[in-house]
Amino acid sequence: MAVAHKSKQAAAHKSKQSGIAVIEFTAVVAFFLTLILTIIDIGMYGYVKLTMQQAVREGARYAVTGQSNLDPDGASNREAAIIQKITDSSNGLLSRVIETDDIRVEDLYGNAVTGFGGPGDIIAIHLDCEWSTTSPYILPFVEDGTYKFTVSAAMKNESF
Repeated sequence: MAVAHKSKQAAAHKSKQSGIAVIEFTAVVAFFLTLILTIIDIGMYGYVKLTMQQAVREGARYAVTGQSNLDPDGASNREAAIIQKITDSSNGLLSRVIETDDIRVEDLYGNAVTGFGGPGDIIAIHLDCEWSTTSPYILPFVEDGTYKFTVSAAMKNESF
């Protein structure tokens, strides 16, 4: 009788232990999964920022030549052609981080320039971007749940 009672107690104890292990495993997996997603989120932010920096640099390189052959409408609009070059170089991210109307172009002294400047002008193209975060660990550190960053490129227009 005593042996049967001890085996029932051992079985109940073993059952409780396996239940605790499942709870511990779930807590640890949830923590590590969130940590991995945070690392991926920060990596995506880095990728987006570097891609947009490269896109604005390519747009500035195209702008200084005075060309307008990339205009999607075929009307030889230089401003539209430069925005198209930035769009092409951004791997589709431009529309996700900024409105194209919000692209800032400034001269050497910080004054707004229309149409990406004239021949011989020094211009700086600025993109004030926003990228949403998905990680709950990052939310306390970013305003409104978005990374806010500015990428810029400055060059002197050629004599076109």
